[in-house]
Amino acid sequence: MRLQGKVALITGAGNGIGKESSLLFAQEGAAIVAVDLLEEAAEAVAAQIEEAGTPAVPICADVSRAEDRSCGVCVWEAQCLVQQCRNHVR
Repeated sequence: MRLQGKVALITGAGNGIGKESSLLFAQEGAAIVAVDLLEEAAEAVAAQIEEAGTPAVPICADVSRAEDRSCGVCVWEAQCLVQQCRNHVR
C-alpha cells in the first residue's frame, strides 16, 4: 500500500476518471476526500470506499467557481474533513 497514511482530495470523484482515481487511491491505502458537483455522486463513491474499509468523506463543490474554492465555509469544511480522514488513518 503505497499511499498508506496519506489523504487524497480528488475532484470530479463522483464518476469517470475521478471515481476510478478515488477507488485506486483508496485501494493503495489513502483516505479519500471525494469532491463532486453532485452531492449524491460524492456520497456514493465515499460510501463505496468506506464499505471496502478505507476512510472517505464527500464534499459537494464546484471547483471551477471561485466562490466554492475560496469561501470560508468550504475551505474550513475541507480542512476539517481532511483532518477527519487523517485521524482515521492513524
